[in-house]
Parts: sequence; structure tokens; C-alpha cells
Amino acid sequence: MEEVKTNITLDIIRLSNLLSRYGAKIVANVGLNSIQQWVILRTIIEREDISIGELKEEMLVTKQNMTGMINRLEQSNLVTLFQDPEDKRRTRVKITDEGIRVYEQLKSLRNEFNAKTYHIYNDQEIIILNDLLGRLVEHLKEE
Repeated sequence: MEEVKTNITLDIIRLSNLLSRYGAKIVANVGLNSIQQWVILRTIIEREDISIGELKEEMLVTKQNMTGMINRLEQSNLVTLFQDPEDKRRTRVKITDEGIRVYEQLKSLRNEFNAKTYHIYNDQEIIILNDLLGRLVEHLKEE
């Protein structure tokens, strides 16, 4: 069983590399510099507005890295920063209309990629895979 677990770990690493390669092409088509920018835009859209600290936790990066990524998105007019009305020490991030436009382009490219990638699974297998990977991510975040 240890060999199978090792194979899973190595396959996930290979999969990460492949997804990074494909993802880099997708984000380049809409003018983004990294997959992380895509994930940040998606997270902000899902949460409507979010603090930089919450984004840092979600993305599993340092505050310094998150601040740099957010500043680049702000310079590209994809997000806007504002002070939290309840806690003046906290900076919140909101997506702009341009950010929404770019994200909509990404959604279209993502849907094409998903159709090509996941057609090898049926719907039930996709749901199971999503659950298994999500549980693994949550477990490793606790370590």
C-alpha cells in the first residue's frame, strides 16, 4: 500500500506540473501573468470582497507575496483596494468591472479545457474525485 500512496503523491506532483503548464497558456490568453492571479480573481468573485489576510490564508502564501500579487492586479485595474469599514487596519479587495470581464473570458477558456480534460470521467467519478482531493487539501493544510 505504501507504494500505491507514493505513486499517488508523484502523480499529483506530475499533475500539478501539467496543470500549471496548461493554466499558464490559459491566463496568458487574457493578459494575466500567473495562475495565482486567476485563483485570486475567482476567490474575490466568490466572496464579493475579501481581506488581503483572508486571501493569503486561502491561497496558502505569505502576506508579502499576496500583497505583491494584489498590487499587480490593482495596477492592471482588475481589483480595487479599500479600507475595511469595521477594522481600519484591514485592507479589503474587490473586483472591478475589468476584472469581471477578464474572469468571464477565463471562464470560457476554462470550460473548454475542462471539457477536453474531464471527459474521461463520468459525473459521479468527477464528484468523487473533487471530494477526495478537497479532503486531502484540507488535511494537508492542518499539518
